[in-house]
Amino acid sequence: MKNEKKQKIVWVDDEIHLLKPHILFLENKGYDVLTATNGVDALDIIRSQYIHAVLLDEMMDGVNGLAVLEKIKHLRPSLPVIMITKNEEESLMEDAIGRKISDYLTKPINPSQILLVLKKNLEGHHITQEAQAQQYMKNFGEMNIRINEDKSSLKHWATLHTDLCRWEIEFDENPQEELKNILNDQIFEANVRFEKQVIENYESWINGSADLPMSHQVLDTYVLPSLKNGEKVLLLVIDCMRLDQWLMLSPIIDQRFDSELYHQVSILPTATPYSRNALFAGDTTDKIYKRYPDIYDDPESEESMNRYERNLLEDYLENRGLSKSVSSKFQKIIHSQQGEQIAAHFSDYLGVNFLTFVVNFVDILAHRRSESDILQEIVPNESSYRKIVRSWFENSYLLKILEKAAMQDYTLIVTSDHGSRKVSRGCLVKADKETSTSVRYKVGRNLKVPDKQAYCIRDPKRFRLPETQVYTNYIFARSDYFFLYPNNLRKYEKNYPDSFQHGGISLHEMILPVAILHPRK
Repeated sequence: MKNEKKQKIVWVDDEIHLLKPHILFLENKGYDVLTATNGVDALDIIRSQYIHAVLLDEMMDGVNGLAVLEKIKHLRPSLPVIMITKNEEESLMEDAIGRKISDYLTKPINPSQILLVLKKNLEGHHITQEAQAQQYMKNFGEMNIRINEDKSSLKHWATLHTDLCRWEIEFDENPQEELKNILNDQIFEANVRFEKQVIENYESWINGSADLPMSHQVLDTYVLPSLKNGEKVLLLVIDCMRLDQWLMLSPIIDQRFDSELYHQVSILPTATPYSRNALFAGDTTDKIYKRYPDIYDDPESEESMNRYERNLLEDYLENRGLSKSVSSKFQKIIHSQQGEQIAAHFSDYLGVNFLTFVVNFVDILAHRRSESDILQEIVPNESSYRKIVRSWFENSYLLKILEKAAMQDYTLIVTSDHGSRKVSRGCLVKADKETSTSVRYKVGRNLKVPDKQAYCIRDPKRFRLPETQVYTNYIFARSDYFFLYPNNLRKYEKNYPDSFQHGGISLHEMILPVAILHPRK
């Protein structure tokens, strides 16, 4: 009696009697091989019992293999079908692939070929998981050493964060809960160690010692050389996009472009009014405040604190001596219809040397998720956040814009202004009524918060932060904390656990991608 746990294979060939040695070989390898000499009998078998795969001869008397394939796919769309043929014509291969054949073998075949193709189609996922588990455990100790090294180098942390993100994505595709829990512990410990480095070294970094570009150095490092070289540049800033999300988009990008991945580091607070202003100004926020004294008057209005972005970019070009030689255009893309219009009429920008687009979708998703039960169900965790960003990007106007810009010989530079992290624990802040209501950072006077839960700056000038009459203290959340304010305690306790926030200190908030794209030749 045959073992019902074995994987069942149907081999369809009008000369099946000649394949007996191959069939015995597969049975010795643990497969239950059923045979049919024609398509009608094969379809009857597939209708009557659960089959794991089909080996299908392309040339048979009566109904040929392609016709049988079409009927099999109608019955069981996901059933793997491996076609075997003497015909090496490219058109036949393309026809079979177009009909969603799983694999293709050309006669003469040997048993090892058949075994390999079956393993790939039936056990490939499991084999991949096993290989990934072995590779991760091999790297586990080495990553632990890197996490615990007492290094202030931002390049060190960017490389480590990239490796951790890649493992997160690997386990998204091939879930292994036990290993994923180990990885999450490593990521948590990496953030603890990174916070320590930020607290000890941020003042030095922001004053010039950082070995990676910070927000205010991004244009000088990645954009200015191309503009000075006479190249046309499209700078795309995806608000709140994290490094792991960009890595999730990379397979889509790599189909169309050759890409180089670099990094930048968001300044504190990791929030749009600070990090993005600094990016466009090419300068720290204390100097921005001196040029625009009203810019930070209302810490409750992110929109008003970013109302000078276009001006900051124009100032940057003038300060670098490019205002006369470089024509520029700055555009915020608020909704998809606007993006589609830009893509459709991209030829309108042909005379512009420096195009800058800001896209807010990822940031809006993070904020709206806090207020929507439906979005919380759709995006319950980090993995789903990455996947929904990928789905949006794959179907968005952005790819059209990038492709059209590449066709017009633009150098494409994609980056973010800050990231975000998932928060879970509330941290009570003692402060006066003038204090901002931000969730991962606050500005005000006489702010009091436990050191283990936040990083406090009481002398903004040393850290190149604006010091206004309204606020002289800054606090930044550590770990997975979010700030609670006594006046709205219940609201904060209800709305913000398990939400994605930004403004504080973490690898996801601070270590950001800079991708330079070139069209594939």
